[in-house]
Amino acid sequence: MIVYTAALPNKDCQQYIDRVYPSMRYMLSPMCMRSFGASRYHIVKRGYAIDNGAYGYYLRKQPFNDKAFYKVLDEWSIGADWVAIPDKVGDWTTTLSNLDVWLPRLEGYGCALLVVVQDGCELDNYTELMNVLSDSRIAGIFVGGTTEWKLSNLDTLSMLCHSVDKTIHVGRVNSGKRIRLCHSANVDSVDGSGMSRFRETTRIVCDTIVELNNQMTLF
Repeated sequence: MIVYTAALPNKDCQQYIDRVYPSMRYMLSPMCMRSFGASRYHIVKRGYAIDNGAYGYYLRKQPFNDKAFYKVLDEWSIGADWVAIPDKVGDWTTTLSNLDVWLPRLEGYGCALLVVVQDGCELDNYTELMNVLSDSRIAGIFVGGTTEWKLSNLDTLSMLCHSVDKTIHVGRVNSGKRIRLCHSANVDSVDGSGMSRFRETTRIVCDTIVELNNQMTLF
């Protein structure tokens, strides 16, 4: 399981990552690029993905900035593990309908594209979601949504994705407990900004993923 954190780690967090879990990868987002200067470019050589930033704009009660999103893609799409397709936070129906707009715009970048799933995608027994995953332009899902919904649907979402050879990534994973839950559900990757901001969160997450990886090596 791959772990990502925001590409603006503070010094203490980065030092712990370098020492304990140097396989950590990073998330680039329109929300962080103002502060992402050349002095930080070396860390993303380890690997990175591109978030669309919709959740950050949502928290700040700001409209989605498509120009900033395109700027990140223009500069960083080559080499990105994947790109999260812009979504409407908390609104699965609108997120779904907007795919018709975003897919033609993004497929030219040549990146793996993840659709952000959230509360409501299970109401038709995941029928619409499976239709989305049948699209060859979609590489998998980014699990957003509320915490309660995310955790209660995690196992099923992972099973559905892997049944059709698609990727599952889970957002807002900032604790040892959630790392273990995602690992148990066999998800492919997770991210959390806490590992770039709080040393204790960094310690817990890094130590937990190293422990789980070591256990898998033993078997």
